[in-house]
Amino acid sequence: MNMKVVKGTTTTTVSASARVRPQLAAARSRLLGPCGGNRGGRGGRDKARSFVCRPAAALGVEKEKWEDEFTDLEDRKNKEPMALPQILKRKRVILVRHGQSTWNAEGKMQGSSNNSELTKKGSEQAKVTKALLENAKFDATFVSPLKRAQSTAEIVWSASKVKPEVLSSLREIDLYSFQGLVKAEAEKEYGEVYKLWKKHPSQFEIDGHFPVRELWFRASTAWQNILRSEATNSLVVAHNAVNQAMICSATGLPPSYFRRFVQSNGALTAIDFFPNLGKKAPKIVIDRMNQSPSRPSWSKTREGSISQKFVLIRHAATDSTDNGTILGTLDQENLNKRGKKQVEKINTFLKDLEVDKVFCSPTKRTVQTGYQLAKNQKHKEVEVKLEERLSNIYLGEWQGKSASTLRGQPPPKDAESLNLLHERTNEAWLDIVQQAAMDGSKCTVIVAHSAVISALICSTLELAPEYSSLFRLTPGSMSVVTFPEGVLNGPGNVICTNFTTHLGSLAEGPTLDEESEDLFKDFETCDW
Repeated sequence: MNMKVVKGTTTTTVSASARVRPQLAAARSRLLGPCGGNRGGRGGRDKARSFVCRPAAALGVEKEKWEDEFTDLEDRKNKEPMALPQILKRKRVILVRHGQSTWNAEGKMQGSSNNSELTKKGSEQAKVTKALLENAKFDATFVSPLKRAQSTAEIVWSASKVKPEVLSSLREIDLYSFQGLVKAEAEKEYGEVYKLWKKHPSQFEIDGHFPVRELWFRASTAWQNILRSEATNSLVVAHNAVNQAMICSATGLPPSYFRRFVQSNGALTAIDFFPNLGKKAPKIVIDRMNQSPSRPSWSKTREGSISQKFVLIRHAATDSTDNGTILGTLDQENLNKRGKKQVEKINTFLKDLEVDKVFCSPTKRTVQTGYQLAKNQKHKEVEVKLEERLSNIYLGEWQGKSASTLRGQPPPKDAESLNLLHERTNEAWLDIVQQAAMDGSKCTVIVAHSAVISALICSTLELAPEYSSLFRLTPGSMSVVTFPEGVLNGPGNVICTNFTTHLGSLAEGPTLDEESEDLFKDFETCDW
């Protein structure tokens, strides 16, 4: 049995070498955010490029106006995104990225060009996405005008009688002169312009345009059409960058968050909107993000990879979580039969993932969820470390009560505040990430509670505590954060949240129905 349990109120501190210490300080500063705090508020190449005008910076000539089939729409505006329209009933929108395209496979920059088509792999991904949505009931479907998205939509929604509405605002990011170039070509021909696109995309300018800023505005116009429809459940089939912009513009995150939320080929993201009368915009909850139609790359170890990943697992089901009872810091029950099955599915799904460390909140339900994963590791003995700062939020007299009886009530006066929760979980997160930087751990697993994992995701993204309610996390779900170049060399990206594909029939359905009404009212009160 390659596992042992270590208990302590804080994680072990590993001494830094003189070489690594400055990098750690910079990484810790980046993780803390500006001023040490979180952010507030809430075909062929020739054919594709036949109309291309090089930017003045690249050619040293006067700028020429870029024109293509979308120019007359006049939606390429470097403006602040429009506010979401208010709604009168709850809605769910599922975003799907198209399956792999020919240009994806060739490494070409597609942008809003319309010269690539689905590959065989892309068609298969769409078929699996269709299976994931087998029991979904959509009232409306919206699709990008580009072939690769429309082909995906035809597969995913082939059995429906609902005719998709084509929205030009859902096309992929306009990349102008970059479109049709292999990435190595763009790097060679555009030098510093390409570096800006890779390192600071929200500041990137080409052909007199700021593509990412324009995309944020265009995504906000798409929301006007989608949320003003009468549909309760809507399907949107579009692209990587525009789906990122849809998520961020809806949640109030600026263009600087481009690439912080991953959207994989064929993957789906579900966003819930609740009426919020008296406020400027609806209340938003990301139910799940980037549910991949195939086995995701993060679920197995890749030899030679320099990225460092953190798999955040919400503990599996107990009788209280199944019955909607608020547990808080109570530690009075074990996993139930359903929870034990969820643990089996987690371990089966992650059988090819070599885990270096497991950190758990010190409760029965979290340790029982993480224990087997550590025990099953074959490559080395893996410790299960109990971390007090990962304990669930304390909710005073609410603990032990049914969430349905507390609707609309403010939290008890003696409950732990979100600010205090974020302060202690952020400290734990920084220490865990720092340890990974020091010892080179490629995969760290953290098993905790919904409120704690939400706070850890917020820490990764430098978001203020009020963003905690943005992420829904169900028992047995997994959320993944990766640092593509290692924790010392750039910010963390969120690969997925509330991933439940591994749970199969134990996961909830993709769309809303009358039976889910009470569930979502309870969520409004507290999902912890």
